[in-house]
Amino acid sequence: MKKHEIEALRENNRVDAVKIVRSPSNAREWVVLFKEIEGKSFFLISDEDQVCSYVTLDAAVETLDALGFARAEILF
Repeated sequence: MKKHEIEALRENNRVDAVKIVRSPSNAREWVVLFKEIEGKSFFLISDEDQVCSYVTLDAAVETLDALGFARAEILF
């Protein structure tokens, strides 16, 4: 899901969980995973439809903070 879609879900209290996990394609990068209350999971994607990946946890946390989230689970 794109950032504006995630923001809309958050504003409507439709996000059940937020996780920061290692990228499946590069174990040195991190990706953000969102789970809706219906059980569907989505990666955060860019406007170019690419999965957003981050070289540091700090960068992933900054993105979540900018989207209005206050907590996330980190799986490493």
